[in-house]
Amino acid sequence: MNARRALLAALLLAGATSGIARGDAIDDLAPGYWCRVPDTKLQAVCPPESASYEWDFYCKRVVDAWSGATLDTARGRLLVWGGGHGDYKGNEVYAFDFATLAWSRIWGPTPEELIPSGQAAFEEYGDGNPGSRHTYSGLTYVPPPVDAMLSMGGSLWQKGSFSKATWSFSLASRTWTRKVDGRPAEGFGDPSVYDPVTKHVFRRAYGRMVEYDPVADSYADRALLPNAPWAHNVAAALDPDARLMVMVGRGRVDLYHLDTDQYELDVPLSGPSVGDLFGEESPGIDFDPVQRKFVLWHGGLDVFTFDPVARAFSRHTGAGDDPGPVTTSGGVFGRFRYVPSRNVFVRVDKVDEDVFVFRMAPGAGTPLEPVGDAGGGGGGGGTDTSGAAGPRRSGGCGSGAGVASLALVLLASLRYVRRRRSR
Repeated sequence: MNARRALLAALLLAGATSGIARGDAIDDLAPGYWCRVPDTKLQAVCPPESASYEWDFYCKRVVDAWSGATLDTARGRLLVWGGGHGDYKGNEVYAFDFATLAWSRIWGPTPEELIPSGQAAFEEYGDGNPGSRHTYSGLTYVPPPVDAMLSMGGSLWQKGSFSKATWSFSLASRTWTRKVDGRPAEGFGDPSVYDPVTKHVFRRAYGRMVEYDPVADSYADRALLPNAPWAHNVAAALDPDARLMVMVGRGRVDLYHLDTDQYELDVPLSGPSVGDLFGEESPGIDFDPVQRKFVLWHGGLDVFTFDPVARAFSRHTGAGDDPGPVTTSGGVFGRFRYVPSRNVFVRVDKVDEDVFVFRMAPGAGTPLEPVGDAGGGGGGGGTDTSGAAGPRRSGGCGSGAGVASLALVLLASLRYVRRRRSR
């Protein structure tokens, strides 16, 4: 009887340590491991095919065609918006929720009959909402009280000219508002970051840095970059305490110091260059506040960190489910983001592939504060596929952490039972 009790206790302990009885697939993800989150293909919530347009086929270009994403830090969701030029006319907004591990289409698209076509670049559609565009690294989330996804620049449906507009998508009301236009020379792939200290957005535009105040809806000129060549395949991240913005892509690293308004172009590096590691494309980059490091990914299991003091990259060997190569045009842009609520990095590469997450450091994440949200209204005549937040999805990850814990405890338990029987 005592042996049976010991085995039962071991099984209960195994469940507690392995994550089998816990919420979802990434709860027990070990540091240094990738996980493919099961059944998380964005394409499942694409608009349905119509008589005149294969929406569910062309929506792959929301990600494929030079487009990015940003993180709704208030709700723990990755927001994806893209398309544009000659690739895709849909302007719908997608969200991957880290509470439910599921995609939803939270807005749009504009009704098909109100989407223009022809040899022009369409900033707005017939319903007054923004036209589809390549978004590059131009998407930024601004927390409450603004609580909006901002879009700056991009390559417009259908001709492809660059956008001068600033658009704001309210997450609370799920409505679009066109804000003040940016500088005339700003354009396709200007990287932007949100600064929690000033509560402003800093944007590396063509020839200069600019600062946008989302409350006053105004731009201010910052550092002039008279000799800086334009670069669109660029991603950016910010260390808010160090007041440092790091931009990576097109074979170089640029640094912008927010406090001193100093811009460093193509900084000399110690060790491998950007081209050696990432080619001419945009890697994914974000700042991990837990480790206080800039973390980068550009395909495969390994990730990199960038030390702005040493001016050098370090490689970190990853394990688990292999996220594969970067297959999208221009690189990763904002589709590699740190998720504070779960303490993981998320990677999205294709609409018909599952989401992958990577845990760099121990910890389960920071709980979210309650925030208001619209209950429906998939604006522009589209269908809101978000629904109510359901339970987290279960499933395995590549780390094997839970399975390993269970196996070790069971092995120890069986050895204990055998010793008891042999006495």
